Amino acid sequence: MRKLIILSFLLSVLMMPIRVEGANWSNTATPAGQQTKQERIEAREARQQERIEARETRREELRIRLEALQDERRQRIAEHIDDRLAHINEQATNAMTRMLERMTALLEKLASRLDKMEEKGRDIAAIEAAIAEAEAAIAEAQAAVDEQAGMEYEIEFADESGLRVGASDAKTSLKNDLRTVKALIRAARQAVVAAVSSAKAANQQGGI
Repeated sequence: MRKLIILSFLLSVLMMPIRVEGANWSNTATPAGQQTKQERIEAREARQQERIEARETRREELRIRLEALQDERRQRIAEHIDDRLAHINEQATNAMTRMLERMTALLEKLASRLDKMEEKGRDIAAIEAAIAEAEAAIAEAQAAVDEQAGMEYEIEFADESGLRVGASDAKTSLKNDLRTVKALIRAARQAVVAAVSSAKAANQQGGI
């Protein structure tokens, strides 16, 4: 339970909106060369369907392995833990993806304002560089999230006596992996904040 509370807290931090005081960008189109929001949604749904199918196959394999155990109670506990780990991983990676989507949307709004800023005589070179850096950080984080979403935390055991250790190891592996991906999310978030801050500084030179 304590681990689940910790994971819930981490997710609540990840879901915090990105705000930079003074920044105000309107909704506009996606820059050329990037996936549209609909394309990203469709790609994510396709990956999710693939994971569901793979998950069903692996769960059946686990059920067959558990049938070798004599203790039906332990069988049920092992299946519950397996389902719970999969659920936590799914919820965490979905939350991370949603946050990256929001970051991407914010960068799109910011990029759409650059022409107007340039017309006003602003130097946008630093902003463009910051946006490119943020986009790269988001892409790296999203790749890690996609990989994490496909991870399976199999409970390894040779017999009933090893089931508890196997379950504990699986929980620890999930926790550590989510922490690693969370670091990339945080780096992407910081890069986006830096890009918005750069635009804000240029905007304060006289307004858009």
